Amino acid sequence: MFTGIDTIIIRVRDIAASQSWYTERLQAEVVYDDDEQRLAVVEFPGGSTLTLWQIDDGAEFVVSSTYPILATPDAAAAHATLSANGVQVEPLQETPGVIYFRFADIDGNPLEACQVRDDD
Repeated sequence: MFTGIDTIIIRVRDIAASQSWYTERLQAEVVYDDDEQRLAVVEFPGGSTLTLWQIDDGAEFVVSSTYPILATPDAAAAHATLSANGVQVEPLQETPGVIYFRFADIDGNPLEACQVRDDD
């Protein structure tokens, strides 16, 4: 019936600021934007997308407890790059088969980066 997840919506306060943050800090590419609906789709290499959608004027902003996990081939390098770019990142964590860390976007939306590794 389904072939996968098309996109994940992340609500934001300011679509222009969020587009800039995701493209500059996470190296995503804007592949679609709609000024009327105040949304933009950003894509990562490999084809995964997030849809940034600005909340309505006057609406209360609520940070979601649901968050995307972004795949990375090198968690330590991604951690260092984000940190150097001014993103507050939590410490690297390691569990069998996975290295990961958490961080947040400019609105406080949680994100995670994850490197799957082969633990012999």
